[in-house]
Amino acid sequence: MAAVSFYFDEMMPRPAAEQIAKRGYSVVMAVDVGMTQKPDEEHLQYATEQGRILVTFDHPFAGRTMASQGHAGLICITSARQDDFGIIVRLLIAFGDGHTAEDAKGSVFWLR
Repeated sequence: MAAVSFYFDEMMPRPAAEQIAKRGYSVVMAVDVGMTQKPDEEHLQYATEQGRILVTFDHPFAGRTMASQGHAGLICITSARQDDFGIIVRLLIAFGDGHTAEDAKGSVFWLR
């Protein structure tokens, strides 16, 4: 069973990515791989090709993604602001500790 790895879209804060990486999870940020100013679907496709769960604050995009199954998974953070690094880190570490990459495939998770 493969551990989860994350792909942070443009809305996600770098300090949260850095803290999650310090805890042993692989995190790639859209801004670091030339994925800025791309449509949501391209972010999802990139994350899926890389075997990563897309993480976002974009509620409408997450809602649209619920109708799709062919992706590596999507997490929408619903209870924190972009500057709530501690909450974001706790939510994603708890998710990673409780799920595998296989668990996430084709699913949308609403974390609060």
